Amino acid sequence: MTSTAVQTGTASSTVAGVNGGQTTTGSGVQTTGSSSASGASETSSGDTGNSTSSSGGPGTTGSETNSVGTSGGTTDTSGAGGATTSSTGVGGVTDGGGTGGTGETCPLPSTFEWTSTGPLAEPKNSGAKSLKDFSVTKYNGKYLVYATTANGEWNGFMSTFTSFDEWADAEQPYIPGLVAPTIFYFTPKDTWVLAYQWGFKYATSKTPDDANSWSATQSLLSGDPTGGRGTGPIDQTVICDDTDCYLFFCDDAGGVYRGSMPIGNFPGSFSNVTRIMDQPTSVIFEGVQVYSIKGSDKYLMIIENNGTRFFRAWTADSLDGDWTPLDGASSEQEPFAGRNNVTWPGGQWTNDISHGDLVRENPSEKMEIDPCNLQMIYQGRDPNQNPSYIDLPYRPGLLTLVR
Repeated sequence: MTSTAVQTGTASSTVAGVNGGQTTTGSGVQTTGSSSASGASETSSGDTGNSTSSSGGPGTTGSETNSVGTSGGTTDTSGAGGATTSSTGVGGVTDGGGTGGTGETCPLPSTFEWTSTGPLAEPKNSGAKSLKDFSVTKYNGKYLVYATTANGEWNGFMSTFTSFDEWADAEQPYIPGLVAPTIFYFTPKDTWVLAYQWGFKYATSKTPDDANSWSATQSLLSGDPTGGRGTGPIDQTVICDDTDCYLFFCDDAGGVYRGSMPIGNFPGSFSNVTRIMDQPTSVIFEGVQVYSIKGSDKYLMIIENNGTRFFRAWTADSLDGDWTPLDGASSEQEPFAGRNNVTWPGGQWTNDISHGDLVRENPSEKMEIDPCNLQMIYQGRDPNQNPSYIDLPYRPGLLTLVR
């Protein structure tokens, strides 16, 4: 059974900056398509909203190992240099604190297999139907998540917790206008950066675990490099190397765009943006993320397709280079992450592996991931519930790579 819905909405927001009552207001339009259960297709576009801000240093030490347990019990150990590990039983989540490490490195696997938890949290804000579009890293030894929520309009929330098992009980401070965020610590200027849509913007903070700490917003993108194609710019992410910072985003019409600026000019507004990839939306749709790979000189890009959602992967030798499909992670049969390579020990609850973030133990602008301990927060949903796109009941799940 397939149902088609088109949702047009206006999201407006007012956010007070740290340095005095400045407010920002914005709106966006949500367009959609078809969604279905049991292998039928889903077509939908991104999200809408506006305005926020952040700050504070990483404040974490040591290393951490995260994985889904397979048999009962919980153990916690603390090693030298503040390293911690913990493990839980079936369907549970394992995590510890820190951003350091022992120097061990692992290559990306030739094919990917994941296990998944069940839904980790439910919406807590009034009228909210979903939790989605997650950005996740570490701050002061705790996981820090910024994300979208839908309550008839597109807005946002944040949560912080020590273990993913604790997310269900964590508070969800409401952030008007925050949609599809990206959060990271910008080392060169000792500040946290929170980027989001619509009309890409950013804010800064020293204490990112305080939803009210963000500065007044500034523009992240000049003009519309898509020329009005698809939804226009949607689902941004930012990553830096030693010399430059890069903006990547989609247009919900098969395009991926890239802009850059010298790292000394960031944060600021990107202006030299071009389309670098163009495929059918069955291959490239939205939710682009770009990472550096610990122990490697390569970069990883993941993007979800339209239809039943899953992620493909590409790699490049540099952030300004060409992106090549990653063998063993570039098809529905062998995806980077999708229902064909995920198992659910507690029972499958979603067909979609949709917009999320690989868990970044290191919060820096280099967006580093560790293939030795690879996890991903994603949005999934009950495939038997098919309301309009803005009301789809997305919930967070945690994937853990099987090595």
